[in-house]
Amino acid sequence: MILGIGLDMCDVRRIARACESERFIRRVFTEEERTHAEAKSSRNAHLAGAFAAKEAFAKAVGLGLARVGLLNVSVGHTDCGAPILRLNENAPQLQPFLRSRFHLSITHDGDYASAIVICESECECAEK
Repeated sequence: MILGIGLDMCDVRRIARACESERFIRRVFTEEERTHAEAKSSRNAHLAGAFAAKEAFAKAVGLGLARVGLLNVSVGHTDCGAPILRLNENAPQLQPFLRSRFHLSITHDGDYASAIVICESECECAEK
Protein backbone atom coordinates (compact mmCIF):
# COMPACT_ATOMS: atom_id res chain seq x y z
CA MET A 1 0.00 0.00 0.00
CA ILE A 2 1.45 3.37 -1.00
CA LEU A 3 1.49 5.79 1.93
CA GLY A 4 2.96 8.77 0.11
CA ILE A 5 4.96 10.11 -2.78
CA GLY A 6 7.44 12.96 -2.55
CA LEU A 7 9.19 14.84 -5.33
CA ASP A 8 11.80 17.57 -5.08
CA MET A 9 14.06 19.55 -7.40
CA CYS A 10 17.18 21.35 -6.23
CA ASP A 11 19.39 23.96 -7.88
CA VAL A 12 22.94 22.55 -7.94
CA ARG A 13 24.41 26.09 -7.93
CA ARG A 14 22.53 26.93 -4.72
CA ILE A 15 23.92 23.83 -3.01
CA ALA A 16 27.42 24.61 -4.33
CA ARG A 17 27.26 28.09 -2.75
CA ALA A 18 25.93 26.71 0.53
CA CYS A 19 28.64 24.02 0.59
CA GLU A 20 31.31 26.72 0.75
CA SER A 21 30.46 26.60 4.46
CA GLU A 22 31.81 23.54 6.25
CA ARG A 23 29.19 24.15 8.93
CA PHE A 24 26.41 23.77 6.36
CA ILE A 25 27.90 20.55 4.99
CA ARG A 26 28.15 18.96 8.45
CA ARG A 27 24.60 20.06 9.41
CA VAL A 28 23.00 18.69 6.24
CA PHE A 29 24.98 15.68 4.97
CA THR A 30 26.12 12.52 6.72
CA GLU A 31 29.69 11.35 6.48
CA GLU A 32 28.63 8.65 4.02
CA GLU A 33 26.94 11.22 1.78
CA ARG A 34 29.95 13.53 1.87
CA THR A 35 32.39 10.69 1.13
CA HIS A 36 30.30 9.46 -1.80
CA ALA A 37 30.05 12.96 -3.30
CA GLU A 38 33.77 13.67 -2.86
CA ALA A 39 34.57 10.57 -4.92
CA LYS A 40 32.57 11.93 -7.87
CA SER A 41 33.64 14.50 -10.45
CA SER A 42 30.24 16.16 -10.05
CA ARG A 43 30.39 16.57 -6.24
CA ASN A 44 27.84 19.37 -6.02
CA ALA A 45 25.33 17.57 -8.24
CA HIS A 46 25.54 14.51 -5.98
CA LEU A 47 25.09 16.63 -2.85
CA ALA A 48 22.14 18.40 -4.46
CA GLY A 49 20.65 15.00 -5.32
CA ALA A 50 21.03 13.87 -1.72
CA PHE A 51 19.38 17.08 -0.50
CA ALA A 52 16.51 16.62 -2.96
CA ALA A 53 16.10 13.03 -1.72
CA LYS A 54 15.80 14.23 1.89
CA GLU A 55 13.16 16.79 0.85
CA ALA A 56 11.29 14.18 -1.22
CA PHE A 57 11.34 11.77 1.74
CA ALA A 58 9.93 14.43 4.07
CA LYS A 59 7.12 15.11 1.60
CA ALA A 60 6.38 11.40 1.10
CA VAL A 61 5.93 10.80 4.83
CA GLY A 62 4.11 14.10 5.39
CA LEU A 63 6.35 15.46 8.13
CA GLY A 64 8.30 18.24 6.44
CA LEU A 65 12.06 18.50 6.49
CA ALA A 66 12.31 20.43 9.75
CA ARG A 67 10.50 17.68 11.67
CA VAL A 68 12.37 14.86 9.92
CA GLY A 69 15.79 16.35 10.66
CA LEU A 70 18.44 16.63 7.96
CA LEU A 71 20.75 14.00 9.45
CA ASN A 72 17.97 11.56 10.38
CA VAL A 73 17.57 10.44 6.78
CA SER A 74 20.48 9.83 4.46
CA VAL A 75 21.23 8.53 1.01
CA GLY A 76 23.35 5.41 0.79
CA HIS A 77 24.06 3.14 -2.13
CA THR A 78 23.69 -0.56 -2.83
CA ASP A 79 26.62 -2.65 -4.05
CA CYS A 80 25.34 -1.97 -7.57
CA GLY A 81 25.38 1.78 -6.98
CA ALA A 82 21.62 2.33 -6.72
CA PRO A 83 20.61 4.99 -4.18
CA ILE A 84 18.75 3.90 -1.06
CA LEU A 85 17.37 5.75 1.94
CA ARG A 86 18.67 5.10 5.43
CA LEU A 87 16.67 6.22 8.45
CA ASN A 88 18.00 7.01 11.90
CA GLU A 89 16.29 4.28 13.90
CA ASN A 90 16.66 6.33 17.10
CA ALA A 91 14.70 9.32 15.80
CA PRO A 92 11.27 9.13 17.50
CA GLN A 93 9.49 10.93 14.64
CA LEU A 94 10.64 8.24 12.20
CA GLN A 95 9.51 5.25 14.30
CA PRO A 96 6.22 4.85 12.39
CA PHE A 97 8.16 4.49 9.13
CA LEU A 98 10.87 2.00 10.11
CA ARG A 99 8.91 -0.95 8.69
CA SER A 100 8.02 0.93 5.50
CA ARG A 101 9.75 0.37 2.20
CA PHE A 102 11.10 3.34 0.30
CA HIS A 103 11.71 3.56 -3.42
CA LEU A 104 14.16 6.30 -4.37
CA SER A 105 15.26 7.68 -7.70
CA ILE A 106 17.70 10.59 -8.07
CA THR A 107 18.78 12.34 -11.23
CA HIS A 108 20.86 15.37 -12.03
CA ASP A 109 21.36 17.19 -15.28
CA GLY A 110 22.98 20.55 -15.78
CA ASP A 111 22.00 22.95 -13.04
CA TYR A 112 19.34 20.80 -11.37
CA ALA A 113 19.02 17.62 -9.35
CA SER A 114 15.74 15.95 -8.55
CA ALA A 115 14.54 13.02 -6.51
CA ILE A 116 11.35 11.06 -6.07
CA VAL A 117 10.50 8.89 -3.06
CA ILE A 118 7.62 6.46 -2.82
CA CYS A 119 6.76 5.28 0.68
CA GLU A 120 5.14 1.85 0.77
CA SER A 121 3.85 0.10 3.86
CA GLU A 122 3.57 -3.56 4.56
CA CYS A 123 -0.03 -4.27 3.76
CA GLU A 124 -1.89 -4.22 7.05
CA CYS A 125 -4.92 -2.85 5.29
CA ALA A 126 -7.64 -3.82 7.74
CA GLU A 127 -8.38 -0.91 10.04
CA LYS A 128 -8.77 -1.81 13.67
